[in-house]
Amino acid sequence: MKTVKYVTRIMLLFIFGIYFYSCIGPVPVDVVMIDNELFFVLEEEHEISAVGVAARNPNAGEKYGKLIWSLSHDLTTEVKKRKYPRLKQIKYGQKLEEFTEVMGPFELQKNVEYSVRIGMGNKFAREIFIITDDNKAIMPHRKVKGKSTE
Repeated sequence: MKTVKYVTRIMLLFIFGIYFYSCIGPVPVDVVMIDNELFFVLEEEHEISAVGVAARNPNAGEKYGKLIWSLSHDLTTEVKKRKYPRLKQIKYGQKLEEFTEVMGPFELQKNVEYSVRIGMGNKFAREIFIITDDNKAIMPHRKVKGKSTE
């Protein structure tokens, strides 16, 4: 009888863990270059709480890099008074009136590694990308069905 209770508890913890991870897990984001404009495209609309793009130098051990563009809320504003836009795509450098804290945007360079982070309350999107010489955005670490596209 003790074994049945023990196994049941383990299974319930496992199921709860999967459920919890699915609630706060990462959301896929595509980085797309159209007519010299950079876009971050989500699979569906989400309430966006913050956006940040950083230039990275992984060879120097930088994990996050130097922030070159960000949209966020002033942390002194009450959470209930903050407005979160529902978006499916975000253009690099786009100004959104809902965000009170804006930094940048700085000009993007070719052949530099960048990272984008998009906060969505209990979810987030994160991707690394590079703008190539022929003006395309590539995601070198993108995984498709468990395999890297490198």
